[in-house]
Amino acid sequence: LDCLEQALAIARRTGNRTGEQTALTGLGYIHRVQGRHEPALDCYEQALAIARHIGNRTGEQHVLTALGWVHYLQGRYGPALDCLEQALAIARQIGDRNYQFEAHQGLGRINHAIGHHDKALDHHDTALALADDLDQPQDQARAHDGLAHTHHTLGNTNRARRHWHTALRLLTTFHSHTTDEPDLTTTTIRTHLSALDSLRN
Repeated sequence: LDCLEQALAIARRTGNRTGEQTALTGLGYIHRVQGRHEPALDCYEQALAIARHIGNRTGEQHVLTALGWVHYLQGRYGPALDCLEQALAIARQIGDRNYQFEAHQGLGRINHAIGHHDKALDHHDTALALADDLDQPQDQARAHDGLAHTHHTLGNTNRARRHWHTALRLLTTFHSHTTDEPDLTTTTIRTHLSALDSLRN
């Protein structure tokens, strides 16, 4: 936090808008992971305005994705959908498949939260296909977890179990016991699987 605040001050003093946007995005991330959602939104909104002003499309999609996750965490699903749909459109335009994954994964989570389960499955399926093509095990685990949650809600217990087992295997095989996604760890996956096993017994 201290380093980024120093960087932000220098960028503003020297008129480096790209540096200002980068520092604000970093500050937003730190606030977000520490649960300070309002300061995170403030930093991200400033960063988004700069990215649009200077025409930084990569930075714009990055900040829109981050904004979408913060709105999602706060239960503001309408703004979250809007941000991630904009991010997906930009990612497609510039051919950034990593951010296409991030957008689809986020849209899957939001549609699950608002009860649009068919859309959630479609987005998570697309996210999984992208993660497979990119050969990114942690992102594959995230997509499997999203699919598991939606199948579980729909009563597809066996499918949910298979997706959670796959997510757990991916994370443990690659020694990645946590992800950047909120509430997704090997511990939470094991908890979900234990709950399913207790129902079966």
